[in-house]
Amino acid sequence: MLHKFHLHSRLKRLALLTSVCLLALLLSACQTYDGYPTVPPEPTSTAAPKATPTNTPRPILAAPPSPTPRPSLPPAPSGVQSTKAEILKEAFSNLITNYFQPLASADIYEVGLRSIEMGLQQTGVDPAARVPLPQFGDKDDANWGAFLQAYTLILDKYKGKVTEDQLAQYALTGASSSLQDCKTGYFPPNLAEGYFSQRTGQASTVGIGINLQSGQTTSGSAAHLVARTIAGGPAEKAGLKLGDQIVAIDGQDLSTKNSTQVIQLLQGTVRGDQAAGTRVSLTIRRAGTSQTIDITRNRFQVPPMERYLLDNTTGYIRFNQFPLSSQAQLGTITTTVGTWIGDFEKAGVSGYVLDLRGNSNGSISLVQNMLSYFMSGAELVYLNGQTAGQNTQRTYGPFPMPSNKDIKATDKPVAVLVDGGTSGEAEIFAYAIQRGKRGTLVGAPTAGCLNASTPVGLKDNSLINITIYRAISDATKPESIVNSVEPDQPATPDLQQLSEGKDSQLDAAIKALKK
Repeated sequence: MLHKFHLHSRLKRLALLTSVCLLALLLSACQTYDGYPTVPPEPTSTAAPKATPTNTPRPILAAPPSPTPRPSLPPAPSGVQSTKAEILKEAFSNLITNYFQPLASADIYEVGLRSIEMGLQQTGVDPAARVPLPQFGDKDDANWGAFLQAYTLILDKYKGKVTEDQLAQYALTGASSSLQDCKTGYFPPNLAEGYFSQRTGQASTVGIGINLQSGQTTSGSAAHLVARTIAGGPAEKAGLKLGDQIVAIDGQDLSTKNSTQVIQLLQGTVRGDQAAGTRVSLTIRRAGTSQTIDITRNRFQVPPMERYLLDNTTGYIRFNQFPLSSQAQLGTITTTVGTWIGDFEKAGVSGYVLDLRGNSNGSISLVQNMLSYFMSGAELVYLNGQTAGQNTQRTYGPFPMPSNKDIKATDKPVAVLVDGGTSGEAEIFAYAIQRGKRGTLVGAPTAGCLNASTPVGLKDNSLINITIYRAISDATKPESIVNSVEPDQPATPDLQQLSEGKDSQLDAAIKALKK
């Protein structure tokens, strides 16, 4: 069981961790985001390669460390100053301190230096007379000192050939991606803002706002259908509907084009007119008839959550994301969804469909609150990660995620839609429903990344995203990592049904409720 003392200790630790504004460029005011949520504690970096989840508790080294003592490094030349030392120390310290499993700082720092070597090679710099690797031990502070000495020597040796920004990115990208857990990664300043905006639900994009489903007709020609219109987006406002077949874009026939080419035409990247305010003309086929719809590309946001009443009998909530939130925002979102469910209950719904398709990032604290509306108990799911020890000592192990005692769960049946885009905290949500036999999972296997992670902003406006919890199947075995969730009822998108304006996976979920 997770006692309140442990929870308050986690929150206290988060407050220390975020005592300065995280990513001041991105926030209008200093806010603390829920890295460690109330109960229990809390993206794939484009700068780091996508990796398969692993249970390995330590980084994968490019080569094993030397079994014999290494020679001492020469002192760094006087006058060589690192502008990134503070950032590196901050990032490495957060990674070592907050990762869901114990990490040996010797491994992390060695991987960082080896990653610099590989980065130099890829950049075309010959590291033949490279700086030797230092001897690392079991003391974090001493290991940091050894890393910094080697790093400073590298900085001096290759000055004028690579920038210090490059060296720091090699080290942090390599160290974080070596963990191969699908969420931990480093984001340099030019990528951090977009990633953070995505995680907090503030990201916006320019386009028309649709999801596309492509396939082949019986004659063998390509067919491209609207699988979804984003609520409030330009396509929805222009009248585009589910199942509309797009047969031409700006007069170009699409029967021989693949989905990538169609998306490029929709976005305007082919002609360079993808900016907000540009127009695109779609020729569509709907119910056997053709018509033209002109749409103006514009900036829009995907709402984190949507709700609809289906056939006056089913409450439908689409969780596009479980956005990272301040405590105040967390309360607002939780209250809003509670109001929705109250409205559904008053309408006399017979069950709920919860749509997690494409939900890839989130907040574990929000997941806990949303789960609490549909199931209750002291052990919704087991997570592996840090638990608070005495005298702030870090201890690791399995612990349960209980429901929020202030939320009353509905007893109506539940079906949950999942697919290959369901990842991270959303996968943990789906697994909890399945594990507790609370509902039926419908759709396709999930992404295979049942990780809860938190982004930590660094002082140069970069960030490092850190996996701090992973779902496990056995409360007594930390190694029983859950790697994917299989649906109870497989269901794949059906192009023919979609052409009739029907979502075959949603229909399967509704049928599952009636069973």
